[in-house]
Amino acid sequence: MPTCSARCAAALAAALLSAQAAGQDRPSEEDLFGTPAEPPGSAAKPASPAPEAPDRGAPALRPSENPLAIGGVAYLRAASSWRKGTPPSEWALLSPNLLDLYADVRPNDRVRAFALGRLFYEPTQGATTFVLPKGAGDVSGGGVTPFGGLAASAGTNAVLDQLWLNFDVGRTAFVTAGKQHVKWGVGRFWNPTDYLHPVKRDPLAAYDTRTGVAMVKAHLPWEARGWNLYGVGLLEDAAGKKPIGTVGRTGGGGRAEVVLGTTELGADALVQRGNKPRFGVDVSAGVWELDLYAEAALRSGADVARFVRVRDTGPEYSRWSPVAASGFTPQVTLGGRWSWKYSDEDSLTVGAEYFYNDAGYSDPHAYAALLAAQIVPAFYALPTGPYFNTFYLGRHYGAVFLTLPKPGTWNDWDFTFSVLGNLSDRTFIARLDTGVVVNTYLRVEAYVAGHAGPEGGEFRLAFGEQTISTGLPAPNDQLRIPAQPAPILDAGIALRVNL
Repeated sequence: MPTCSARCAAALAAALLSAQAAGQDRPSEEDLFGTPAEPPGSAAKPASPAPEAPDRGAPALRPSENPLAIGGVAYLRAASSWRKGTPPSEWALLSPNLLDLYADVRPNDRVRAFALGRLFYEPTQGATTFVLPKGAGDVSGGGVTPFGGLAASAGTNAVLDQLWLNFDVGRTAFVTAGKQHVKWGVGRFWNPTDYLHPVKRDPLAAYDTRTGVAMVKAHLPWEARGWNLYGVGLLEDAAGKKPIGTVGRTGGGGRAEVVLGTTELGADALVQRGNKPRFGVDVSAGVWELDLYAEAALRSGADVARFVRVRDTGPEYSRWSPVAASGFTPQVTLGGRWSWKYSDEDSLTVGAEYFYNDAGYSDPHAYAALLAAQIVPAFYALPTGPYFNTFYLGRHYGAVFLTLPKPGTWNDWDFTFSVLGNLSDRTFIARLDTGVVVNTYLRVEAYVAGHAGPEGGEFRLAFGEQTISTGLPAPNDQLRIPAQPAPILDAGIALRVNL
């Protein structure tokens, strides 16, 4: 296996950074028939308008005045990172640009077809550059960037994000079939019950680059009570391990949403042969001036093996051995927000969130084994998987945030300040994001983020040059990983235009 070059070091350094807080711009599948509880502070903005509610009493179909809509997003980005002891000429540079194009066809008020393709373009990294994958199921071929999500590592890479058909049955039940996005849960930063995506969302990503999942979803609303029932037939592996291949490997699940006054309750479940059953509950409620929410993922085991320390000598990654994950492994998110209207037209919002992750690690020394398993799973005789899953490595996390949209006379500006911490290894990242609209259609975004805490923790990850045994025959039996100094400061800028 070839060794990494200096460019490899820069790419891997940038791959371990975190990213920007905001929402995504692609059309949301949930906008079709009403969304479940929206995560407090969510800034999701559909790129196309949601369809009107169907007229259940209409005696005939209504042709659409505009049956075809075409659009998308052009998103150009650049980011760099200052790392300890690294001269400016050696700072990592990434430019993970992307282009989204969609076609939205609505011939009448009962049928809709939607397709969205995504083109990644990374000019600063070469085709042979080594990058750290975010997790199993990623199809962009890239690594975690300072903006979150993925960047194409080989210049240009095209993927299909969504391709689905939607129709109603007797104007009572609504079916969406194909590659689509369906989100469960209410968490802002940590969303453990998002079972229908095999890859965890980067909680600070400005643009969610995860692709949709192939499934058939049926929605049965009870409009008189504001309740909703959903059924899902999953045509992909819920853990993102491999194609399902047979009818017996298809998955099945459902979700119920119940509104009781100012409280909304949700419960969901997903089962699939080859994976442990997954169950989840969530609640969101208004209490005085507070918006409170919580969700809990209730399951046993995990999608990947856990690592336990078995020896005290040798390279750090070799001191840990994988074992089958078993037992009850709950994950719980608790959060809330409060908004203050300080003038007739202006307000600010502050909030906090706590995440307990029973599948995480209290000892940060385990990260070396997780990183090695992510890069060369053959060394541990493991399948490819999201072992080094950023924001889900530790056991305890916390976050606070403040959003300030359009303050005073600055009606084209918005600001977000966030602090996320891995409370288990006591490392933190504090980030300030800002965006401004210029020339009516161009949005300019920028951020700066600082890292704090002991070196070796998740948000201050650092290690010396290492050679990892790959478990492969010679001459590919070793892989050199260049030294990674601890991150100090990240910065980036982006230009976005809705097409």
